[in-house]
Amino acid sequence: MRWVDRLIGILREQQSLVEQMIALLRQEREAVVSGDVSRILSVAKRKETLSTKQRLLEEAREACLKNAGKEGYTLSQLMEELAPHDRERLREAKAHLQEALDRLLWENKRNLLLINKAMELNRELLKLFTDSVGLSYDSNGVVSTDYNGGSLEFRG
Repeated sequence: MRWVDRLIGILREQQSLVEQMIALLRQEREAVVSGDVSRILSVAKRKETLSTKQRLLEEAREACLKNAGKEGYTLSQLMEELAPHDRERLREAKAHLQEALDRLLWENKRNLLLINKAMELNRELLKLFTDSVGLSYDSNGVVSTDYNGGSLEFRG
């Protein structure tokens, strides 16, 4: 197999992994909205697996370029040296990967905003609850409450 064919194959595999990650980010968003912690954790494990696969593909891409004597070349630099047919195939693979990466970035930003808002809401609810019920942490990090004979006392 020619190195350029191998490189294009790697880029397509990377695009496929990015598409899978986008699907996981959508699942993550749904889980955050529904408050499904076990699903959030499950998605996180699958995201970690995809990230590992992506790193392996990046290493394979670097090895492919090194074996072809093109170590350190960018895709744009490679296209300048390729025959028109190969150049177009590489350009197309690069464009599809970039489009998928742009969508991944967008989905990730959406989730980050949603997660940050959820955390902010949780902090405010916890503050409201602890202020009214009198929860506090002892030196061991254990939650304790002000109580009278086993009943919670509401302050205020």
